[in-house]
Amino acid sequence: AHPDLIVASGNCNAYTGIGDPYLPFREILELLTGDVKARWAAGAMTREHARRLWNTLPRAARALVEAGPDLIDTFVPRAALLERAMTCAPGRPDWLTGLDALVERKPAGPGMPSPQQSDLFEQYTRVLQALAYQEPLLLVLDDLQWADLGSISLLFHLGRQLAGSRILVVGAYRAEEVAIGRDGERHPLEPVVNEFQRDFGDITANLSQAQSRDFVEAFLDSEPNRLATAFRDMLFRQTRGHPLFTIELLRGLQEREDLVKDQEDHWVEGPALDWEKLPARVEAVIAERIGRLAGPLRAALRVASVEGEVFTAEVIARLQGADEREMVGRLSRDLDRRHRLVRAQAIERLGSRRVSRYRFRNYLFQKYLYDNLDQVERTYLHEDVGNALEELYRDPASESAATTPTAMVAAIAPQLAWHFQEAGIEDKAIHYLHRAGERAVQLSAYQEAIAHLTRGLELLTAMPDPCDADGRLQRAEQELELQLALGMAWQGIKGTQAPEVEKAYTRARELCQQMGKTTQLCLVVGALSNMYYVRAQHHRARELAEEALCLTQQSGDPLLAALCHTYLGFILFCLGEYTAARAHFQEMIAFYEPDQHHRPLLLLRGSDHGVSALAYDACCLWCLGYPEQAAKRSQEALTLARELSHPFSLADVLCFAGCLLGEMRRDAQVLKDNAEELVRLANEKGMLFWLGMGIRCQGKVLAMRGQVQEGLAQIRQGIATDHARHVGIYLSGGFCTLAEAQAKAGHLEAGLVSLAEALVLVEETDERYCEAELYRLKGEL
Repeated sequence: AHPDLIVASGNCNAYTGIGDPYLPFREILELLTGDVKARWAAGAMTREHARRLWNTLPRAARALVEAGPDLIDTFVPRAALLERAMTCAPGRPDWLTGLDALVERKPAGPGMPSPQQSDLFEQYTRVLQALAYQEPLLLVLDDLQWADLGSISLLFHLGRQLAGSRILVVGAYRAEEVAIGRDGERHPLEPVVNEFQRDFGDITANLSQAQSRDFVEAFLDSEPNRLATAFRDMLFRQTRGHPLFTIELLRGLQEREDLVKDQEDHWVEGPALDWEKLPARVEAVIAERIGRLAGPLRAALRVASVEGEVFTAEVIARLQGADEREMVGRLSRDLDRRHRLVRAQAIERLGSRRVSRYRFRNYLFQKYLYDNLDQVERTYLHEDVGNALEELYRDPASESAATTPTAMVAAIAPQLAWHFQEAGIEDKAIHYLHRAGERAVQLSAYQEAIAHLTRGLELLTAMPDPCDADGRLQRAEQELELQLALGMAWQGIKGTQAPEVEKAYTRARELCQQMGKTTQLCLVVGALSNMYYVRAQHHRARELAEEALCLTQQSGDPLLAALCHTYLGFILFCLGEYTAARAHFQEMIAFYEPDQHHRPLLLLRGSDHGVSALAYDACCLWCLGYPEQAAKRSQEALTLARELSHPFSLADVLCFAGCLLGEMRRDAQVLKDNAEELVRLANEKGMLFWLGMGIRCQGKVLAMRGQVQEGLAQIRQGIATDHARHVGIYLSGGFCTLAEAQAKAGHLEAGLVSLAEALVLVEETDERYCEAELYRLKGEL
């Protein structure tokens, strides 16, 4: 009806969707980037629908290059995207050249730093807006009651950002499922729907209210018929307009030939129609539908119900010892077109292999079949399904998917983890929970990662202790991997200083010491040192940094040694030991080559400490009395950080080479520019660790320029922001800034109180980088 409308849909999954980050939005972006050939071939969409989506590919690729580079590999796989793009545009137009260049320079592989979730959301929004600028979009999100938290958060973000765009988002969910909550708490979708209703008014369509005579009449008349009023009255009396019951009851009537077609192909009542023999409940209708199937079809559906609402023809074929093509025929010909119990969804290529995906037409069909399996049969089938999926997705070049996880296997890690948990095969379940957690961290879906990794640790703890030394070592290595990944996940949500991060890394340290893992131990001790540094527990941080530096001598890794020198330099600067701090920074600066070491440092720590060493060195130079050298070093650090384009590293440099040094120099314009950039970056990328410093420095600029009351409010807000996030470092400097602004406002007693608080912090934490300034200002007041 609307020839310029582009429609893309994504489904949530009852069994793995909660732990499969952004599942419906990944499906939508894959469709918008032309992943339609398999779905069209499987009969999951019309030729016209597929044509419109295929024609969207060039615009979507251009939008990804210009507005959503981080969505490649997180929401849409690079290899498949490039393959479709080259098929679509063999002449290499400019958009394909741009996509090729982006993919070539974009780092790949496990362990690469993850984009912030807020950045992913912003890029996804901009890509949709770019597409909708040319043609309107209709996005359908189905079964949102099973959506993962990341998808619900992205939905909320889109709802706030898409005003004015030609985009309609339609979400469907079962209200009764949402009402009972999730994991004993309020369902995360509920507050989002409530917030949308406050913003947009009456946006919900309650389909339970559609259980009316109007629905029955409309559905009957969707096909030619000569069904009289008496039949229609009785059908409504039987079903009360319940959609599934109405549809299934009618199909049952047609299959039993209680309804038949006349010579003009219209449905009419057959001679044997008997309303008294019809089942009275939906479950009974489903049971009757399944019961009428031939034995092989029933058996195929029983296996399919174990894989889930979405299932794979090749898996069923392997478990039933059937030919794969024959199984596809049964599913498409018999169960889809004839019995309408399933529908073809997609065909995927896994190297030389084909994967044919189907979906139950209604979740209740799958649930009925699964619920009617006894516990023993379920357990065996879950194991068989898990093994078949593992074999199907295994890279032929690797001997074992369980020991050599490929990108294909990682993509279905949540499903494999669930099947092996249900089968009681704990070691495989733990392995795939770890892989699922790592993948979620790479997608910045930290809540989902924590759920997977915590469950893996629970299963590992519940397993009996191994009897032999090799078994104990293997178990310790498993736990170490889980704890390291869990520490990163908690850090993504709560920051370096969170107690959950400390707990994970402390346990990881114990395991490294037990196993003699020097490199991992060095990294873990360095991470703990950084955590205590952020909390302003400087002496504990120093002990750990020195320990990490000693460990690097055993590891013999010069990059690791340079990294640990910067840890110690950070802490010594805070302690006011500027000369010693500089000596450590010089170790990193002399070693550091941006082209060589930027990516390895990101892999080790998630931040480029080479450029951070330059920023801290600038502050040391100022404090030691070298203002010209400090200004030059500061500019060097800022220029390099912007060239590297790594948000976390840039924020670190803005904080020290920009804001802290700007405060010391009393250069209002430099301080203003850097503080504004830091606040903007912190908000855009969700790096709230840096927000307090930026807000505080913005307040100082206002006070310096005579807007003292506004400045005081900003400075207090910055200090409160750090307090709220348990950031303890540089708080003495915050009270120094507050006291100076209070003095400008004429509040000398209040200023002296702030200085007293700062000096108490100095004695408690030994944070002495601004101690001299505190005494100077106290004397002045």
